[in-house]
Amino acid sequence: MKTTKLTATQETVLKQAAETGTLHTSALTLKGGARKKVLDSLTSKGFLIPMKKADTYDISPQGKAAIGLPVDDQPAQKGKIRTGTKLHRVIELLSRPEGAEIHEIMRETGWQQHTVRGTLAGALKKRLGLTIESEKPEGKDRIYRITAGLEALFQGETA
Repeated sequence: MKTTKLTATQETVLKQAAETGTLHTSALTLKGGARKKVLDSLTSKGFLIPMKKADTYDISPQGKAAIGLPVDDQPAQKGKIRTGTKLHRVIELLSRPEGAEIHEIMRETGWQQHTVRGTLAGALKKRLGLTIESEKPEGKDRIYRITAGLEALFQGETA
């Protein structure tokens, strides 16, 4: 697993998010540009998840692992997805042993290429905490696969 070195400030912010459950930026002692830089850095690394409410963040399982806290085996209920949606179809395609190419996902969902790439990085990796790996076979398009995190996502559903 890739390890990420955190600064003392980043670690403090993550610990504060872990203690409170939901981090509101007004609770931070950092101000102005320093606060924005730390929050942007932690968000881009997937340690903090911006919530719909402005200036509010939730700590991700990766964030908990980065500060040495045990990661819950079960994802939060907000990470669940509805069946029959395009996002659910993308997860089905990526969870196959053969994986899926971008163009195959585009054809199944009707999405543009940039939307598919954004979904892989944002919705699947950051929001749902799935591990997506890719490979580039010689002379073929890149193939993406979900390699971890799927069990917890569909826990409780019948196959």
